[in-house]
Amino acid sequence: MTETSETTGTTAPVVAMLNQKGGVGKTTLTVQLGGLLASRGWDVLAVDLEPEGALTSILGFDDVYGDLDQPVTLHDLLLDPQSHADHAGDLVLEGPEFDLLPAHEKMVDNTASALEGEPKARERLGMALDTLRDDYDAILVDNEPSINVLTDNALRNSDGVVIPTYAEGLSIQGLDRLQKQIASIEEYYGPVNVLALVINRIEHNKQAEAMVQSLRDGFGEHLPVVEIRKRVALQRSLVQEGVSVVAADEETDMLPHLEDLAGVVERELLPESRPVVGDE
Repeated sequence: MTETSETTGTTAPVVAMLNQKGGVGKTTLTVQLGGLLASRGWDVLAVDLEPEGALTSILGFDDVYGDLDQPVTLHDLLLDPQSHADHAGDLVLEGPEFDLLPAHEKMVDNTASALEGEPKARERLGMALDTLRDDYDAILVDNEPSINVLTDNALRNSDGVVIPTYAEGLSIQGLDRLQKQIASIEEYYGPVNVLALVINRIEHNKQAEAMVQSLRDGFGEHLPVVEIRKRVALQRSLVQEGVSVVAADEETDMLPHLEDLAGVVERELLPESRPVVGDE
């Protein structure tokens, strides 16, 4: 790398959103966190590493996801990052709050299986992002709910991991599987930096409250636990406008909690010299 980000003077840290249970709000949290960081003046890139392309769709790029005439896609970049490195920047799309490296239809049932067993299979994401990290202050990676070479890539090549979960039994099982995957990656590649546990869409009932307390008891001593209660505004900003609550100017009492999460990322991974919002 020969250049550095104009804003920070460092290459962008990579933050992975991971849980081995689907439907726990990884994509929603990626948009909300990305929007908050962008509103604070950071240049953010989101990477849709989920083959079904939920983040790509929410941000309004379904046409790109299904375009089979593209000469190079994220699938191709991950399979051969050295050959396609010069095209990485061409894949990036400009969104209303932050940029996106979109998923592609070719990734479904294909990318992970094609990578398995290949040399440096779990380093491909880092190689793919190598030419992009100098252009941003933070990179957020949305992941699929699977234990495979793609999610191994997210763990192996991230500077920090945010774990979204729900206050329900199946989500807790997903946490158990993720902890085992983290242990496997750490055995070969060294420590994985877990930044925070985010309990998403908390219902107002005794069972949910008991589960929240259980998660706090189990994890709160070791890392920040952020509680995001179920609010229509958080989903409405995505479904109707494809942006965060900040950009949609939605009022919600959950904004301070999302700001807490953004603060964790800033504190742990971003430089002390804050950007000035509105600077060119």
